[in-house]
Amino acid sequence: MSLGIIGCERSGFPALCALGKEEPEIWDRIVEVFPVPCLGGVDEETILRILLRCDTLLLVGCPPASCRNAWGSTLAEKRVARVSQLLEEAEIPKRVFCVFANPNRLGELKARVVV
Repeated sequence: MSLGIIGCERSGFPALCALGKEEPEIWDRIVEVFPVPCLGGVDEETILRILLRCDTLLLVGCPPASCRNAWGSTLAEKRVARVSQLLEEAEIPKRVFCVFANPNRLGELKARVVV
């Protein structure tokens, strides 16, 4: 299974780097990593375009209560839900998830990435 990751520069991308130090084998599964200023700026078209190159896409961002933009993680969650619904309705076997993490909170990210 190929994996793409979009990570916010403030929390998600640093969390991915921290996980990569703990579990270096994750880099073998990751096709592409896209750091962005905030997950709130990632639209559905971008998500679908990246899914053309991988089986699963994770959007890794700040926990909603600590999002610097106050709405970025929540908006990303809504967009991921819409794209997931479209994929399911079209019976396309791709998956997209929103994961909230920071370098000190890796549990959910580890559960999605480490096999």
